[in-house]
Amino acid sequence: MNQQPGLFGTGHSAQVAVAIVLTCLGAVVIIAALLMRRRHKAVVAQAHSQHVIELHRTLLRTQYDYPRPSLADLVQSCRKCGLTIRLHVAGSPQMLPDPVDLAGMRIIQEAMTNALKHGTANATVVLAYGPGLLTVTVDSPMSGKPPASRGAHQGLATMQRRAEKIGGWVTAGPYRGGWRVHAELPFRC
Repeated sequence: MNQQPGLFGTGHSAQVAVAIVLTCLGAVVIIAALLMRRRHKAVVAQAHSQHVIELHRTLLRTQYDYPRPSLADLVQSCRKCGLTIRLHVAGSPQMLPDPVDLAGMRIIQEAMTNALKHGTANATVVLAYGPGLLTVTVDSPMSGKPPASRGAHQGLATMQRRAEKIGGWVTAGPYRGGWRVHAELPFRC
């Protein structure tokens, strides 16, 4: 028996071949996992985008319904669009003048849209009815992804304009690891 020693000696060539095959299989598994992760992110992004579109459609329909649905009804509509919302109502709900009602709806709409775009599709909405004042507070956890810089803070400016038109104000910013939108909207009883 005359065996020619391989590159690494007798018997080692089989081990080297197995090691090369295992390394290649490992690389294939890693590449497949990365591609699956990329595809999953794309599917999640597309679902988020679809939720935002549905939310806008629902909100536009509720804006033109008459009699206009209540702010609590608006929150219910948002739930149907994929948001998990906890609603708390403080004080006795009142019939609001149209400009206040519409400003409240638009502020909630913008806050819910931002929760879907930048957060985790969860939010807590507090509607506090006081004598001559509606306070709207929307808290949503952040997902850790920074908001896109293009068009940043346009929604906040829109909310502030709506509140200022009726003599109110809006603040928005980080709050307990998430994001808070707080609006005070005065009205005459």
